[in-house]
Amino acid sequence: MRKILPLLLTVLLVTCNLPAPSPEQATAAPATEAPYQPCSYQWATQPLPEVSAKVQSAMQAAGLENVTATAEAYGETCSTSLAAQTPTFAAMETDFRVTVEVASLSDREEMGNLAEKILVVLDGFPVGTTPGPQPGYVGISFTADADQLNLWFLASDGRAARDRGLRGAALLEELLNK
Repeated sequence: MRKILPLLLTVLLVTCNLPAPSPEQATAAPATEAPYQPCSYQWATQPLPEVSAKVQSAMQAAGLENVTATAEAYGETCSTSLAAQTPTFAAMETDFRVTVEVASLSDREEMGNLAEKILVVLDGFPVGTTPGPQPGYVGISFTADADQLNLWFLASDGRAARDRGLRGAALLEELLNK
């Protein structure tokens, strides 16, 4: 008790000798912070019309006929309970969807060659020039009348297959297995 009493007296004397707040400090308004609103995260996509137009133009410039290309951002939407607040979207990647009209789905060599040309064009839209920090997916749909063959793979897998020298039907088969 003898040790605590001097300590308490010291603290009391120090706090009594603190300067009084100035009038500016006494009337200063507290910093306003937005109240915390918990997010409800949901996976979402958003169309990228400007990127889509550039990709479509690049496909045409590369001589790819009967090709339709679009780009979309994939990420998360944060919705809050505030009705007036618009949900925010955070892009994780840009995905590309390409539809190609072909005469027949049995010509695997031709489809593989078309896939290679499409991937060369998409190489012109790397991470850093499109929304999102990570590589996205590529979807290529080959259509012949009512028949369809769909590919869906990471853009980096398409590049890796080409870097290994795969072309034509071999490239198509590799991309089918991704």
